[in-house]
Amino acid sequence: MIVGTAGHVDHGKTALVKALTGVDTDRLAEERRRGLTIELGFAPLTLPGGRAASIVDVPGHEKFIPTMLSGCAGMDLLLLAVAADQGPMPQTREHLAILSLLGVRRGVVALTRQDLGERPRVREAVDALVKGTFLEGAPVVPVSAVTGQGLPELLAALEAQAAALPPPLDSGAPRLHIDRVFSVAGSGTVVTGTLTGGALARGMELRLWPGDRLAKVRGLERHGAGAERLPPGVRAAVNLAGVGADQVARGMTLAGPEALEATRRVDVSLTLLPDAPYPVKNNSRLHLHHGARALLCRCILLGRDRLEPGETGFAQLRLEEPLAALEGDRFVVRFFSPLATLGGGVILETRPPHRGRMEAERLEGLRIRASGEPLAIAARRLEEAGDVPLRPRDPAPYRALGAAEGAGWFLSPAALKDYGTRALELRRQGLEDPAIRDRLFPALPKAAAEGFFRRLDLPQVPPPASPLEGELEDFYRRAGLCPPEDRAAEAAFPGCGQALKLARRALTDRGTLVMVCKGFRIHAACLAEGRETLRRRFGGESFTLAQARDALGVSRRYALMLLEYWDKTGVTQPHGEDRSLR
Repeated sequence: MIVGTAGHVDHGKTALVKALTGVDTDRLAEERRRGLTIELGFAPLTLPGGRAASIVDVPGHEKFIPTMLSGCAGMDLLLLAVAADQGPMPQTREHLAILSLLGVRRGVVALTRQDLGERPRVREAVDALVKGTFLEGAPVVPVSAVTGQGLPELLAALEAQAAALPPPLDSGAPRLHIDRVFSVAGSGTVVTGTLTGGALARGMELRLWPGDRLAKVRGLERHGAGAERLPPGVRAAVNLAGVGADQVARGMTLAGPEALEATRRVDVSLTLLPDAPYPVKNNSRLHLHHGARALLCRCILLGRDRLEPGETGFAQLRLEEPLAALEGDRFVVRFFSPLATLGGGVILETRPPHRGRMEAERLEGLRIRASGEPLAIAARRLEEAGDVPLRPRDPAPYRALGAAEGAGWFLSPAALKDYGTRALELRRQGLEDPAIRDRLFPALPKAAAEGFFRRLDLPQVPPPASPLEGELEDFYRRAGLCPPEDRAAEAAFPGCGQALKLARRALTDRGTLVMVCKGFRIHAACLAEGRETLRRRFGGESFTLAQARDALGVSRRYALMLLEYWDKTGVTQPHGEDRSLR
């Protein structure tokens, strides 16, 4: 569990963390000299019941809002510090608004600096601050980091809030937004961040997003303690092999090689804060904060030209640099200049169209995505995808809808039916099933393509009879037990092309020709005669490859080809180097 501090500068956040954990999170000499938190700080926290948590201490000064935002990724619980002798201040309000936008839903208010006295009516000011937010009704605990007043009560309140949290989501896809990078002598590059999505283990190969650099997990730590594996929902320090510290930066994301997708456009649901200082006009330039990263973007409003404070609408954010994100991720936007937090929202689509910002159909699709209804979203995505297979991160809604599945990829039943029609036509043209599969699903992994092809359930309808069939059958009859390769048969009938393939498929489908191995067919009657020759010659006795060759009157190559086919079909049974008829 991750507990994040928030609050105005000099309201005692860092002193409170030290009183709770014994750790001074101000690591930098400048921070200690100025008494001002500049960088993110981290400390382990053990709750009264023994549950282990991590505290992320963020800067409170308005100049360090981007740093504060980089520490909010994965935060579960808010510890909002309000100085009892001052009451709520501008950054108190801004921090609370930011964490509301990022989806934090539980927390505790600490009335700090009680040793300096409590200003009259400060509690009424706190109640007014949290009214209508996720902290409305949350515990408000008077504390002093100097005297220790209220610390046990604060820990108990945090534990009660933590008990109401759902367990961390484990989708099996670990993701870590990097908020700190450094190098350790003898170990190399180390990155830190809050681990979400899945467990990390030593030896895993990961990718630094956006980009294509791969790295291997050499070691893992959680607050200085080494581990072979770390679950989601914890602070993690990851020692990476294969990359230098100069190749990694705060804001990058550590995830599986295929887990994310870099994009320069995202469609979003955007909500402006009621007290946002400005509206957002179409094509406004904004600062986007996602995970631990900040980058510039253009905001293209969808279905409107202006979004007022307190309103929610759809927009496309066109990014000046690639972003690695997932649908459902939350974000915050700030005005380009002067800097001010405007609002935030949820990413709905990571591969949106570039045009059509006023199209009703597109807006309806975004409304369905914003609804959060898994079945409705899955149905819409299948409809929009048409005959392009989808690979969702959560397959459950697609299975519930009865979509066709191939190794984790999905198609609508209507799309699968269309594929079946196309496959049947290709089969009538004489294509073999592997060629049909590759023609229909050229971009899919083989397991997915094979899974969809099996679902087509094509009828074994022989293609129309061809005048060439009689000639081709005679050709294979004359070949006897020395079957020609398909290419050789085609060369023996120059100019016949597709007609020859149709005739050969018809003979194969009827069983007149038998494919004894890839690319080689033999007339079924010749095959039966060869089997009877062996039975007359050897009966139930064992025989060698050389003996079978001589009995059949063929070369060693053809004898081996025939025997291996008969082994697979149960006519013969190998005994070491020998065989016998069953």
